[in-house]
Amino acid sequence: MTRIKLKLSAFTFAVLILAITLMIVIPLAEAPDESVAGNFIIKNVDIVDVEAGKILARQDVTIRAGRVSRIEEASEAAPPPSFNIIDGRGKYIMPGLWDMHTHSYKISPQFHHPLFIANGVTGVRDMSGCMSEPDNFWACIDDRKKWNRHTAEGRGIAPRFILQSSYQINGGSEVPAGFPDFFRANDTRGNGKLAGFYAAAGADFLKTYSDLSPAAYGNLAREARARGLSIAGHLPWRVSLPEAIAAKQLSIEHPRLFLLGCFKGAEKFRGLPDPSAAFNTQFRRQLVDEHDADLCASMMQDMADSTTYWSPTLQVLQMSALAHNRSFRENPRLKYIPFILSKGSWEGDVNKSAKRATDENGRNVDAEMYQLAKRNLLQAHDSGVKLLAGTDAGDTYVFPGFSIHQELEEYVAAGISPQDTLKIATIEAARFSNLDGNYGSIEVGKTADILLLRANPYADIRNTQKIEGLFLGERYFDRSALDNILDFAERQAGSVRLNLRYLWDALSSPLMRVQLID
Repeated sequence: MTRIKLKLSAFTFAVLILAITLMIVIPLAEAPDESVAGNFIIKNVDIVDVEAGKILARQDVTIRAGRVSRIEEASEAAPPPSFNIIDGRGKYIMPGLWDMHTHSYKISPQFHHPLFIANGVTGVRDMSGCMSEPDNFWACIDDRKKWNRHTAEGRGIAPRFILQSSYQINGGSEVPAGFPDFFRANDTRGNGKLAGFYAAAGADFLKTYSDLSPAAYGNLAREARARGLSIAGHLPWRVSLPEAIAAKQLSIEHPRLFLLGCFKGAEKFRGLPDPSAAFNTQFRRQLVDEHDADLCASMMQDMADSTTYWSPTLQVLQMSALAHNRSFRENPRLKYIPFILSKGSWEGDVNKSAKRATDENGRNVDAEMYQLAKRNLLQAHDSGVKLLAGTDAGDTYVFPGFSIHQELEEYVAAGISPQDTLKIATIEAARFSNLDGNYGSIEVGKTADILLLRANPYADIRNTQKIEGLFLGERYFDRSALDNILDFAERQAGSVRLNLRYLWDALSSPLMRVQLID
């Protein structure tokens, strides 16, 4: 009897392993595409002119072969019979939104992409990549280019991926054992090979990260330029803003640019042997208390005079500022996040953030730092600093697609007008990417990446969320099609198969194993 039980147990175990293996290796489901393809006329619609910051009332907009072919005053003339007619009465159209700081995975077609499209995000700049081709977890340049091809061909559910990124370059701590030494950028002898590797892979820029040494940073910038690449990403802890401007860094990410840069003791901090270890609650309190307004004004003017952009990604600070808030933690949008990520990572992150946000006197330093970051944003905007709207989508409690709307709300709450806010998230993003001839505004000749809204976003920035439909080139997704895409994303987030796949991809990725150990 014992032998029979052992045989049954072995058989059951084998079946279980086989079932798990099949769940992992069989391709995941694709998001439903219930769009209508063809030519369109949007009748009697109000256009949000993001360049001029005004509304063009009662217009007929013709879309032919995925491009805007005509804009004219609304008329009662009979449209050609081959065109699909969209009733725009009482509605507004604006360019699709661009999220200029995201991170994509191999499972993004089931996770990120549906949420982007359902929320009107038609363009993204992905700030991650691979160190070797391919990686099991991270979306590589080839993955993103494949998604772009599918979008151009009118299939698949994905935004357009612009400006291809390297993997984060952090000096060496991010490099798994056995990878070529030239990835360890703090040993500057290999930076030419590193830049050459990513140039050959099709990257547009090298993503700088926090622990790069000043010598490696400067050397990397020179090697990148020699190969037609830019640098963009974090401002490393030990690198100053003037050094970044001199290196022609394309963009600097995250709020700490001016939180740290406008701190009276910033130079001393940069001189520490391990600045990241010193970035504790007490130090963050100093950033708030010893903020130097005159220094900040000078830095912002220097940046305004440069070609470098700032992507504040306020969402990354919002998490720590509100981590103690129950309503924030119980966000209903968690249903769109794979449970192995929300429970296995986000929950722990938000718990830690809640504990370290307050100092020994119960003062919520991170909440104060968040408010300071918003004041810095307004001052930077008023000083002429060029801005990009990015979210760090996928980071803890930064919900892909939804978070760009939250980011824009924070811009307006900080004091930036809805007109300027929408300009930043559309045409300015396209201009930064050298794609403004094709995207970013509703003009004749441009690609028809367009949101149909039920209300005026200039009257209330939250109206960007009142999406009635979305044009993605020659396809139109009505509200029902977008809702079905959201339903798909929710089902995928709760499915055992996708969560197993996420776990397997992460554990089998050398890059992710280094992060998990760290």
